[in-house]
Formats: sequence, structure tokens, C-alpha cells
Amino acid sequence: MVTWDDDASAGAWIAERLGPFGPRVDGTVPRGYAAYACVPFPEAHGTLLYATEDGSPAPLDVLVDVLEPFTGVQPVHAGLWTGFSFLYDHGTDPRHSSGIGVLVGWAEDEPRPSEEEIAAAQAEAWDQLAPTLVERPAAPMLLLPHREHHLWTGTLADVAAFRHHGQAPSLWWPEDRSWFVGSDVDAAAAYLGGSEALVDAVCAEPTLGAYRVAPSDTMLFEDD
Repeated sequence: MVTWDDDASAGAWIAERLGPFGPRVDGTVPRGYAAYACVPFPEAHGTLLYATEDGSPAPLDVLVDVLEPFTGVQPVHAGLWTGFSFLYDHGTDPRHSSGIGVLVGWAEDEPRPSEEEIAAAQAEAWDQLAPTLVERPAAPMLLLPHREHHLWTGTLADVAAFRHHGQAPSLWWPEDRSWFVGSDVDAAAAYLGGSEALVDAVCAEPTLGAYRVAPSDTMLFEDD
């Protein structure tokens, strides 16, 4: 599991380089990079963390491999949107403060369980589920227009820290800010800013299906 940052200072530079909040690429990825690319999510998946239907590796893993030569061993910062359901409030019981609930069902041809049986089944489900949920840190969040993020710092490989929750970071970038990857919570793709060489490398990787975009372009959304 990640070690959350004590403050949000690593991302303090981002807001002043963003365009207006909205569907444009520069509403999520800062302006000022030489080139930009769109990396679509695999069909029917709202994240880069699932393998494609042909069995290729998850796009996030492929993207990490492409970015590695441009990154080296420097620290990588990542931000996770605070609204994901597997997060629960710091110092609280996830049964009451996460975005997840537990339901009990039974076959139509079976009698309804007693209230005691339903309560026992719910308690058993929570005993299994609660340890898998993630406590929000007590540290201040990175506040961007209409989006709040918890930050952590690690290696490039650590951007897959929430793989078991099916979630890639909302934002991630290296210490030197030479590239930046971001995805709005409602988007159907991740967007990347970086050097011409880096964007060329990302677009040249056939399994990513990436293509160049401009900061003023509209992002892909699920209904597009």
C-alpha cells in the first residue's frame, strides 16, 4: 500500500498551468508541454488497468514501460481523486464512511431469510470487505478546480498501487515534471503531455492505440 504524502506541495504547480475546468484536454493536463497524446481506455473499461480483449498487457503497464526511459529512477508523484468508492474517511469505520454498501440476496423460490440471518450475512460480508478498503489520509488534499486528490510519491511502478481496486491514478508526473498523465473521472481515456520524442514513443506503441491531440481538444467520454 502507498505511503501518502504529508502535504499537497508536490502538486502546487499544476493549477496555474491548467486551462478552464471542463471537457478540454488542458482542463486536466497542464499547458506548456511540447506535445500531447490521448491513450484510450480498453473498450468497456473505465481505466488503463485492464488487459485488452486480445490478452495484451494492461495499457497502464505498457505505458509505464514506454515512459521508463524518459523517467529513470527519479521519484514519481501521483494523485487519486477522493471520490472513489473504495476510499473511506480517516479514522472512521469503512462500514459507515466508504462509498460501498453490502446487500443480501436470495433465490426467488426460497423463503426470505430472517432479519437475524440477513444481519449475520451482512456482518460476514463486511468482515471480508472492510480490510480491502483504503483509508483516506489526514493530510491536506491537492485542490484543483472541482477535483480533490490525495497524493503519494514513489517509483514509476507505484502508479499501479491500486490495481486491485481497478483504479489508476487520476494524475501522475515525475519529479522533474518532464511529462504528465491525467484523466478526468468522467473521461474514457488518459491524456499525456511531454516532449515530442516522448509523445512519439507513446503513439508508436501499437497496443496503446494512442494518438496526438492538442490541449484545446475535447476529451473522450463514455458516451462518445
